[in-house]
Amino acid sequence: MKLKGIVIVSSKVFGEIFILDKMEDFNNDFEIKDIENLFESYIDYLLEEINGMDEKYKEYVNFYVNILRSKSFLQMIKNKDKNLLKSISLAIDEISDKFSLENEHYKDISIELKFFKNELLDFISGKLEKENFKEGAILVAKNLTIRQSLKAIKSNIKGVILETNALTSHPILVLKDKGIPTIIGIENVVEIAKNYKYVLINNDEVEFTNEKIEIIEKPVYISFQEDQFKTKDGIPIKIQINIDFPEEIEKVKNFDIGLFRTEYLYLNGIISKNEQKDIYEEMSHKIYPKILTIRLFDLGSDKVPISVENPNIRGIRYLLYYNRELLNKQISAIRLANKLKNIKVLIPMVSSVEEVLEIKKLLEDIEVGIMIETPASALITDRFKKIVHFFSLGTNDLSQYTLAINRSDINFQQFHPSVFRLIYYSFSKSKPKPFSVCGDMGSNDIGLIALISFGIRIFSIPISYLNRAKEIIEKLDKKVLSEISRKIITAYKEEEIIKCLKFYLDSL
Repeated sequence: MKLKGIVIVSSKVFGEIFILDKMEDFNNDFEIKDIENLFESYIDYLLEEINGMDEKYKEYVNFYVNILRSKSFLQMIKNKDKNLLKSISLAIDEISDKFSLENEHYKDISIELKFFKNELLDFISGKLEKENFKEGAILVAKNLTIRQSLKAIKSNIKGVILETNALTSHPILVLKDKGIPTIIGIENVVEIAKNYKYVLINNDEVEFTNEKIEIIEKPVYISFQEDQFKTKDGIPIKIQINIDFPEEIEKVKNFDIGLFRTEYLYLNGIISKNEQKDIYEEMSHKIYPKILTIRLFDLGSDKVPISVENPNIRGIRYLLYYNRELLNKQISAIRLANKLKNIKVLIPMVSSVEEVLEIKKLLEDIEVGIMIETPASALITDRFKKIVHFFSLGTNDLSQYTLAINRSDINFQQFHPSVFRLIYYSFSKSKPKPFSVCGDMGSNDIGLIALISFGIRIFSIPISYLNRAKEIIEKLDKKVLSEISRKIITAYKEEEIIKCLKFYLDSL
């Protein structure tokens, strides 16, 4: 059976089907003993974390432990709903609501309980999900969380087929970054896959079968000795690499790491100061004398959901105002790890100068950069350049917040004229500070061309895009780039920009 979908990473791979049907797993009936066992695993994790913490934090943890071991709480969960996660969530909400009606002290506990609920549900999700993905299999699912995308990559999944059509959601961008052959937007694919043993991904088409097919699979990328590509007329474009896993650094020792996303550490419970310090220090030594740019935990939204009153609180705002303890541990770990002085820090979701100054005080002598991913930061880039060492552009979030539309919406317009005007303005105001692109547009063929045409000369891209980036860059020249930038800036509609860029791409 053959079906068409939307290609995220084009390739040809064949493998056994592995179906992830998360909701089926969570909807089964459960017993009190099952809940107790899960809670005890989480309690072990909590008690290990409180070593070396201040007394207030220990009090909160002991309070959580008492709730989890309470027979009345366990019975409350049993009576709420057949879906375990939903039942736990409802039970904690009920307790939290009771505390919120009390005095100010208890209101603080109510807020803390919301954070606790989120972490508990995340922990239990990891325990319950059938995530021991079969190596070499092709994953079929309705959609994925960030945790599942990262675990699939770690498990050497060959390819991914999804029902969702959210092209720019973070879980899908993670798969794209790692060059995992991925097709999305195939309706009812989970139910269809249950009737077959194998599947072939061939660019935008999938073929389900019960017979093995022999194919020749192409390598995703090759090794490079230089971290600089040149246009046809010699314009140098510096290339850095985006990574999610510490071990990826082994593959890219010839490049600076322009973005190390630390969310995977958080999702795997690696949040203690010493654990983080050991990882950052090892990475720093392995890549020396190249630069390791560590982005502070970017939690919230569809990346790593958090429990706060405003679901849009994310990145540095969340760390500064809702989880200062996590921020302090990460910054302490980075400072201790920076023995070779080759670590830089990138602050996510910045919107004010005050946020940056606060982080700079904590980091002392470590170079600090900010993500340009909100209209607020783009419009005052000239203010930021007086206090930061470098800038890094996050294109999808900038588009989302500029256009007031969710990035997973089918009407999301990454190439909208207003987005390009903001990018052009921010870049022009950033000089002479280094300005790089680590966002998805920099690893998109037409997006890369557009951004180079603006004069941007540093790109932090996935390993999987190195070959293609080199191929495109080496065909560009100053005359073509000048024409492209002029047409983008004077365009009225997104379709004009896309048509123009595709024309130039096809003519290369």
